[in-house]
Amino acid sequence: MGFLERAIRRGISEGVGRAVGDVVKKAVEPKATELANKAAQHIDQAAQNNQQQTRTFTGLEGAFANLERAAQGYATEMSKNMKVCSACGQATTADKKFCPNCGNQLPDVTMADSAVCPNCGKQNDLGTKFCQDCGTKLPVAVQEEQAAAAREAAVMEQWDKMLAAYPKWNCGGEPGLDEYGDHIRFWADFKGNGFAAKAAVEQYRQILRQAGFRPAGQYPSEQQLYRKESGICYHVDLEHCFDGDSDCPNLYFDRSEPSGGFDYVKPESRKPAGLKDLFKF
Repeated sequence: MGFLERAIRRGISEGVGRAVGDVVKKAVEPKATELANKAAQHIDQAAQNNQQQTRTFTGLEGAFANLERAAQGYATEMSKNMKVCSACGQATTADKKFCPNCGNQLPDVTMADSAVCPNCGKQNDLGTKFCQDCGTKLPVAVQEEQAAAAREAAVMEQWDKMLAAYPKWNCGGEPGLDEYGDHIRFWADFKGNGFAAKAAVEQYRQILRQAGFRPAGQYPSEQQLYRKESGICYHVDLEHCFDGDSDCPNLYFDRSEPSGGFDYVKPESRKPAGLKDLFKF
């Protein structure tokens, strides 16, 4: 396979991904790959002919656009017999009532139905959030918002059980919560927006300070905040928020005291004794 053919296949694959989105990409992938391979091979062979080279490169953009449109049409047709689980995002055939991946009840409508405009009736391409003819928000967009709200509510319910001593996160992002070793880990996914992620962590730091959390111990730091209540020391680690992805901060909560203890007080330095002090009686 030549360099040009590899580049063409990569470009087509990315175009198909943009056209149909991640949810249906797996279902469309086999057919799309077949189309991409044929198109890439044909264009590569044509490009090897010097007489056709200029004409071939001029038509590349149109070829990619046509393939994207074909993939969209194919995906929309396939989606008439597909449903997507609102809980886990798994795509499955429309004859099923419950998700084979997580057991959640599937929606009554297919993926294609969810892209039909409730205002004008247009069948929109998959991945469209608003009607291309009249601008009305499509059912799929409403469903995604409702599913995101339900997931967030479930995480906050876990928060009430596992992190009741800490102020709730209300700083944005798609939240998640789990046990991580001796800690409780919370994360918020800002989907590529690292600036918003950093601003959110700073906002939550201020919320913690207002709730009585503060630097403590022998080596106090704004990155490690503590609050002691009824003999229990509550700790939030903000120092390692971005050890992983810059757009998905991870906060770690536990019950532990800082080095030297929460009530550590730095000893006062004593002045060296002078000759007068030595002869005091």
